[in-house]
Amino acid sequence: MAVVESVPSAGPNQWHPEVEPSPIGPDWRDSIGWVPHVPTPPELAAGVAAGAWARAAAPVIGPVLLRGLGQMMGGERMPRRADHEIPNLGDPGWFGPESATWRVHSDSSMMVSGFTAFALQTLHPRALAGVIEHSAFGEDFMGRTQRTGEYVMQVSFGDSDTAARYTAMLPRVHASVTGIGPDGRPYDANEPELLDFVHATQFVATASAHQRFGARPLDRAGLDRYIAENARVGRAVGVVSPPESWDEALAALDRHRARLAIGEAASEGLRYLADPPFLPAPARPIWRVLHTGALASLPPFARRLMGLGRPNPADLAACRALVRAFGALLPTSPLVDEAHRRARG
Repeated sequence: MAVVESVPSAGPNQWHPEVEPSPIGPDWRDSIGWVPHVPTPPELAAGVAAGAWARAAAPVIGPVLLRGLGQMMGGERMPRRADHEIPNLGDPGWFGPESATWRVHSDSSMMVSGFTAFALQTLHPRALAGVIEHSAFGEDFMGRTQRTGEYVMQVSFGDSDTAARYTAMLPRVHASVTGIGPDGRPYDANEPELLDFVHATQFVATASAHQRFGARPLDRAGLDRYIAENARVGRAVGVVSPPESWDEALAALDRHRARLAIGEAASEGLRYLADPPFLPAPARPIWRVLHTGALASLPPFARRLMGLGRPNPADLAACRALVRAFGALLPTSPLVDEAHRRARG
């Protein structure tokens, strides 16, 4: 895996999102104008076959799988409420049934996108330092993953009050995430530079994983719509000028290009992600397939920085088959189901 030195940048209070992009090097040039790949015909065929098998097997395998996932994540499934028990009927929340956000965030490709986002965020040394030093990263990886997933889903599918409450809570949670990064510079999770980077990486990674493994990939206009919709989330948590289109999201990543590196902490984080010690043996083959698909969903500059080659077609087909099988085996999230019922009034 390549090791690249971090380039010093301005202090946390000197971040200006309107500055010119960093110089374009050979490992970035093919990312300008990049659009995530959609599945090839063999990948589509693998997904269709796996989905058909899973739908037939769902009555037997689905409950077992659901219990296993619940035990591993340590959470309980939200109970289904009757329509009259749902507050704020008629309120679609910040997005709604026709939004690109509901389409992407309700898909089983979200199983992959969390890996992709984390891998991309490890490349910023100060952002990674906040994760390592202020969370039980090694001891409670699944708990942290579950809390992050809950935040994303509540903001996406909760009513307007819920979305506002969760986004208002995030800066308070991050208020104590401060320290000194590996380059000797202070970091603060609420500083404009890190907020800008984390926001851009989250939604670029999620969109990219959905394009390759989702049931209904977005067209180019849909990618713009997805980024624009989630600019509201960025503004709510303090992002100074969140991207409003796919090209603006890539430009946001470009602004951080000179600050990214594969250092010791990033290498360790990526190794942990590839083979976490807490996984039970039966889950390891599944994890490896999802992890491989996640790395394949990274923008080209990130894959080059990590020293990764071209994705293997067989690995991509296996990941799509697994994701589409999970999508057929697992029931719709109660939160997503309730959001649709609430939106209908």
